[in-house]
Amino acid sequence: MNAPDVSVVIPAYDRPEELRRTLISLTRQTLPVQRFEVIVIDDGSPSDVFEKSWEVIEGMENLTLIRNSPGRGVSVARNVGARQAEGELLVFLDVDCMAHPALLEEHLKAQRERPSAVCGFTHGRELTPSAWSLLLGDEWDMEEPEEAFRRARAEPRLHDPLTELLHQPSDNDWAFFWTHNVSVPRASFEEAGGFCEDFELKGVEDMEIGLRLQLAGVPTVFVPQARALHQPHERDRNADMFRDRRNDLRLLVRHPRLEVEAVCSFDIVNAQALHTELVAFSRRLAPSAIDCAHLDELPGVRAEVEKAERVLLLGSSQGWPAGLRPPSAEINPLPGAQDRTAAQLLGTRLPFVEPAFDLVLITDYWRALPERTLCRVLSEALRCGGRLLLLSGVSTSPLSAPDPALAQALERNDRPFWEFTVGLSREFHQFQFTPIERGAVAGADGRVVRALTVQARPWSRSSLTDVFTSPSV
Repeated sequence: MNAPDVSVVIPAYDRPEELRRTLISLTRQTLPVQRFEVIVIDDGSPSDVFEKSWEVIEGMENLTLIRNSPGRGVSVARNVGARQAEGELLVFLDVDCMAHPALLEEHLKAQRERPSAVCGFTHGRELTPSAWSLLLGDEWDMEEPEEAFRRARAEPRLHDPLTELLHQPSDNDWAFFWTHNVSVPRASFEEAGGFCEDFELKGVEDMEIGLRLQLAGVPTVFVPQARALHQPHERDRNADMFRDRRNDLRLLVRHPRLEVEAVCSFDIVNAQALHTELVAFSRRLAPSAIDCAHLDELPGVRAEVEKAERVLLLGSSQGWPAGLRPPSAEINPLPGAQDRTAAQLLGTRLPFVEPAFDLVLITDYWRALPERTLCRVLSEALRCGGRLLLLSGVSTSPLSAPDPALAQALERNDRPFWEFTVGLSREFHQFQFTPIERGAVAGADGRVVRALTVQARPWSRSSLTDVFTSPSV
């Protein structure tokens, strides 16, 4: 028999009803059954995830079932399925995403012009049954895919935001490669090395391969004709938020790039809006505004650097004192050559597992950032280092105020959607700044070279309910 054109890969974990409906939808495809195969990987479900699907399974001659035991997460499951695949095009569907009858044909059409990381249109991303019932009512027959898709298409609240987010190509499109409903040529997938298996369970791993594909010349594109319908199911969104933030860090450690930091710091949508301004700021910022020209005026700081085994510098090492061991790592947004000890980043997320350094120094670079964003940099520096010193007057030509264009852009977009779950430091009141050393005057403007230690203050966070009901808060 000839190999199929398309291999549909579905990782499954303990969602038997959703899997059954998804498989039913794949039996209604306009693409002839001989031209595609379906590979389902049960990733260590506590019960037999196939049990409620046997009636459908027995009628699908193009179906392969694989069990991973124990489960190792969605990246491993998808890679297992991709290795089994015979089709030249891989279509990845989530277990709870029913396929429109034309979905596979539309993915094939989208790949004809050039190899792409194609994102299809997905109705109802992330809705739980209770939210679905509140917004859309309970009179939905998910057992009839055609009818469900007909209703979904006419429902504005099931609109896929990728329609707008990917309307115009941008450098951050890779961050929208969400594997509810995507396709990629098998050759491109294999050349990229498949999904990275270092991520925790699920989340962000799809964005990471989207980035690698884009860097290899395989762009992320949106094809609204390739439609899927996300079936509502219960989920622990709070736990998802924390796991995604941990996986964000894994992404940044693997790819310490300015556009990746923006996605991890400000969320995907805000990063897209910020990207152009971050690049412009990196080109506008003068090295002399963030260098170490007057660090020798602080012998106490120099002594601390000499004692520390690992030093992180936020700023430019230009002008670093002769004879002093250079920093172990250097972070700044300046464009230029990057290596294993230097990365072009803003500093709002740092690609290090805590605590990686004995000492962190911040040059006058801190002056370029507005308070709300600078406080995020201070928190990250404290997360990564045992001791944080903020330096003032050490640079050749420090800025007198935050960069105005950057500050304006950050005012609009430094508001990640997950901040309601993961609290961020936003005010100087949340830190203790203690002067520890004063040096000579550094310039004609009478600027004094100083060093201050920075420590986080205890800072309670609570709800208004607790504020009004608890006398101790």
